[in-house]
Amino acid sequence: MVNTWYIKINSVDIKRNKMMDSIMRNTYGVLTNRCSIEDILEQYKGKDAMFYGNPLDITNDDIQEVIEYFETTEEYEKCSELLELLEAKRDADFDMFLDNLASNNGITMY
Repeated sequence: MVNTWYIKINSVDIKRNKMMDSIMRNTYGVLTNRCSIEDILEQYKGKDAMFYGNPLDITNDDIQEVIEYFETTEEYEKCSELLELLEAKRDADFDMFLDNLASNNGITMY
């Protein structure tokens, strides 16, 4: 009886790991423009397609979590691409902050 219980728990963990892997790979594909959200939805016809966070408005923390996932799977090329994306997003966020600051307060020469 104990072995059966262990096997059931183990199969639940395997399903959970496969689901997490799909979620992270879906998110990676969309973030790196390898596929669109529509492509993912087409793949999962009749099933729920899932992403980590909102791929249309992903946060820096969400990207960091995806990077950490691919570190655990030792897929360092994916980590590198996502790190570049994260840096570009941080730069863009800072540029938007400065633009909003200038719009709200005026531009000074100093």
